[in-house]
Amino acid sequence: MMCSNLRRWAALDPLAAKMGPDVFLWRASALAALGILFLAGQGAAMAASIPIPNGSFESPTPPPGYPATPFVDEWQKPPAPAWFNPETTGGIAWEQLSGVFPNTAAGSPDHIDNMDGNQAAYLFTLPEVALVQRLESTFEVGQSYQLTVGALGGGGIAEGSGLALSLYYLDGASRPVAVSTSAITYTQAQFPTATHLVDIGVKTPAVQTGDPWAGQNIGVQILATSGMGAGYWDLDNVRLEAVPEPAMAAMLALGLAGIAARRWRIRRHG
Repeated sequence: MMCSNLRRWAALDPLAAKMGPDVFLWRASALAALGILFLAGQGAAMAASIPIPNGSFESPTPPPGYPATPFVDEWQKPPAPAWFNPETTGGIAWEQLSGVFPNTAAGSPDHIDNMDGNQAAYLFTLPEVALVQRLESTFEVGQSYQLTVGALGGGGIAEGSGLALSLYYLDGASRPVAVSTSAITYTQAQFPTATHLVDIGVKTPAVQTGDPWAGQNIGVQILATSGMGAGYWDLDNVRLEAVPEPAMAAMLALGLAGIAARRWRIRRHG
């Protein structure tokens, strides 16, 4: 069967007819390997989306007449730190410092023009205010992970206010350990308007066999890292993608080409 396929390829490729079978097979294997190497380089094109429950913050909807709700389905909030005093936030309780809100009507001055769905989340600019979710999906060997979030600053947010995006896992003591973290600093240049979300993100390196997070559940954290509670971050459209490691795909391609060549020579000379 392999010889028959070689003859067909030779008929389609005039140059192959001038080659010996070993040279022809080497050329065919090299072309196949180069093709797979090209695909390996297109990692983003092969990225697989990982579902994040309530990633667009559509649930729950605020009660009628309320502009927002502090409840966020599927997401968790850290407990209030010992230093927190509601008097510093005008009587707003810790649980109220994050939540979800509906978009205003199109044409309103504060309408967010690229909101995914009809709701987004808010996060006051106070350290340790956060939204956290632990997914059913796990960190798989050979994959890197890209977390992307739409964000903007509003409510008089101060220049220099900080936000951190993290992908994490739980260690043996159930403590969160960051795999990768991206620090975001609010500037008017990066977030020029309070009516248009800007994508921010964090990416992990490819998971290796010996990594302690290999096989562990993926955790997502969005954390305010600085600020005095004046102003807020609006967040929406949280997305997570698994991207195959190009080097692994390349090694597999070269290995398969080598195995194919060796098996053909054994059959030919056997």
